[in-house]
Amino acid sequence: MKHLTQFFLFIISFPFLSRIWGKITKLAFPALLIQKVIQIYASHYEIDMKNFEGELEDYDSLCAFFTRKIDPSVRPLKNDENAFLSPCDGVVSVLENIHADVATQVKGRTYLVSDLVKKELPFEKGFWLATIYLSPRDYHRFHVPLDSTVAAHIHTGWRLFPVNSLGLNNIDRLFIRNERVVVKFKAENFNYFYTAVGATFVGSIKMNFTENFSDEWVKNDVKYSQNDELGMFEMGSTIVLLVPEEAVEKPAVAQGEKIGVGEPLFVLKKS
Repeated sequence: MKHLTQFFLFIISFPFLSRIWGKITKLAFPALLIQKVIQIYASHYEIDMKNFEGELEDYDSLCAFFTRKIDPSVRPLKNDENAFLSPCDGVVSVLENIHADVATQVKGRTYLVSDLVKKELPFEKGFWLATIYLSPRDYHRFHVPLDSTVAAHIHTGWRLFPVNSLGLNNIDRLFIRNERVVVKFKAENFNYFYTAVGATFVGSIKMNFTENFSDEWVKNDVKYSQNDELGMFEMGSTIVLLVPEEAVEKPAVAQGEKIGVGEPLFVLKKS
């Protein structure tokens, strides 16, 4: 049974299948059918529209609904100069303090952090690693945790395995193998890494600061304020954050807890 599951996951991980799905989700016709699909999707995942802009009928495609914006008048994102904020809605599936080049994918499976971010880093100094899983019901846009500048980015990985529990428990080094965009941010006193990991049937990863992705590190100089929108997934996926231990006092949440975009993830050390 395990081998059949892994074979199924292997087959659906080819990106062209997700690209086809991405095109399907952008279809706006036939309008009545699209509206019915959106209604079924919203009902199945129990999506409460009171936090989002508009009503179900205002969205003309499934992709538009996937990437719906939150309503700032109902759910404003509040800045906090003492906190490193969550960039997205989701569940903090992994939260760990690491001092070596290894991170937990799920219990019993690990991966090399340097492979994830495509950088050799001074792990002996310590980092906090936080993995946030966005389910299909969550808000699919992601934001900037604190005032900082995009210093560089890289687009890497070429598979699209599911990032849910089925994928994580059956595929070794899943985050390394999946398509992802890694962003190196420069904050006032430290640098941190922000990785947006794609998944099966995620149409694409969008970044607001560029449309040009490369499999080599590209330098940038784009300033963002805390809570600014950085990009979006065209369905649910995962964000992995790597923050120097010297920059934060402690986590503001526990592993396994649900967190909302703009809520404190770490308490920053006072400079």
